[in-house]
Amino acid sequence: MASKVIGLRERNRQHRVGLILGAASRLFAQGGYDSTRIEEIAEVAEVAPATVYNYFTNKANILTALAARHVYSSWAERSAYVQNPPSDPVEAVQGFERLLADQAMRTLGRECWRVIMAAPYLQPGSRLHRAGIIFGWLIERHYRRMLRTFQERGQLDADVDIRALAELITAIGTYHFGRRVSDENMTLDTLKQDIERHVLITFLGVMPRQARPDAPGVLARH
Repeated sequence: MASKVIGLRERNRQHRVGLILGAASRLFAQGGYDSTRIEEIAEVAEVAPATVYNYFTNKANILTALAARHVYSSWAERSAYVQNPPSDPVEAVQGFERLLADQAMRTLGRECWRVIMAAPYLQPGSRLHRAGIIFGWLIERHYRRMLRTFQERGQLDADVDIRALAELITAIGTYHFGRRVSDENMTLDTLKQDIERHVLITFLGVMPRQARPDAPGVLARH
């Protein structure tokens, strides 16, 4: 009997949390993160403000939960891509970066991502900061898996440090996404084009192939 009561209590809790996150997501999209108050979120979610504070303590924790929900909801699509990427490494990485950008802007607005990306500087050690670290690590893990497959096929040189390459590509994507969320005039298409250009340079290097004969096969096609 006690387990049934606990189960019901947990379902009710999850339901209320879902209502709060849904309300926050809509309000953040409509009026912006900074302008939205906890009381407004509670009103739209049809719960007491005390309930919101009880579950999340502050607005930053609500945003952290929304960001975590974004990662969870986008995981299947990302994993499917990594398991069956385009056959060319450059196209595969460029395509994955386009997917990441589309997913990010589909679920959270520019202002929300701005707050998340500023957390290491404005809220060091916070849940939001730790969430950002985890997000980057998950993307790197996807890249390590995908790049290792290309290396095993002989499309990347055997001496390439896959972990370092994955970190570099993730840093490139993060840099350009940061430009996108900080610049109101930068379009999603421009973001994708800039990332694609730098990804290509990363793979090809800055020297022509004939000038680096001791590094063959970095890309099979080029």
